Amino acid sequence: MSRLPDPRPFSCADATGAVLDQGAQVTDWIPTGHAPVLWLSPSTALETGAPVRGGVPICFPWFADGAQGGRAPKHGFARTLPWHVESRESSDHEAVVVYRLTDADVTDPAHREQFPYRFEAYYVVRFGTELSLELSITNTDDRPFDVEEALHAYLVVGDVRKIRVEGLEGAEYRDKVLGRDDCVQEGELRLEGETDRVYRSGADVSVVDPVLGRVLRIRKRDSRSTVVWNPWAEQAAAMADVGADGWTGFVCVEGANIHAESVHLEPDETHTMGYRVSVEATEQDPGRPAG
Repeated sequence: MSRLPDPRPFSCADATGAVLDQGAQVTDWIPTGHAPVLWLSPSTALETGAPVRGGVPICFPWFADGAQGGRAPKHGFARTLPWHVESRESSDHEAVVVYRLTDADVTDPAHREQFPYRFEAYYVVRFGTELSLELSITNTDDRPFDVEEALHAYLVVGDVRKIRVEGLEGAEYRDKVLGRDDCVQEGELRLEGETDRVYRSGADVSVVDPVLGRVLRIRKRDSRSTVVWNPWAEQAAAMADVGADGWTGFVCVEGANIHAESVHLEPDETHTMGYRVSVEATEQDPGRPAG
């Protein structure tokens, strides 16, 4: 494998950011006056065709091994294919890039066999006081199809054992660690071990981080699933691109439409899912300027 080109840098007065053309994967977003918001593994493979651990991978057209199981690669082919830059622009307060991917970019026969449909995907990334992501999928085939999709955001936290996740109270969820589909969230979520949950919720979510002294506000649009994931110590130790200590510094809170909430598209139909993150700092935020 060859090494990936460096991520494309973006900047404006309100933020800096970066995106890999492979997978249109956002790797960095730092709003001015704050600490970094996206976690990227320092030991991840930055090689052509290899998944990159961290940032915001795009999962499409399936999540994990697919709704019915048995699909590969994990989380679909979109995250390891090169996307095409359609446009990029910047102003004083925002930098924007638009990426495009179509079925013509899927050249692996195994991938085409698993998803034998024509499609067009657009991904709009906006860096500013908030990170705004919009993934649009259009069915350009003459047959309907179902897709799963997720924006697999890795969010920096001071210590995942000390955060709390608010906004999922009362939501039903599938606990993939316990193998149960009938769980209900009681109160705020505090992670106390390996966590892999698919919430049937499109509600706004907040990650309250007392160590970094900030709250990450997550707003989603046309996303009926929220995934919360952290491998915890034992699983992370077996993952070369996370390692024995890396797991404490992130939590994945993903906007998604997966499993029973997958998206059905008729010919010429388009679905757009949005995911937005903003930072609300307190006086303890180490990236916040004094005074």
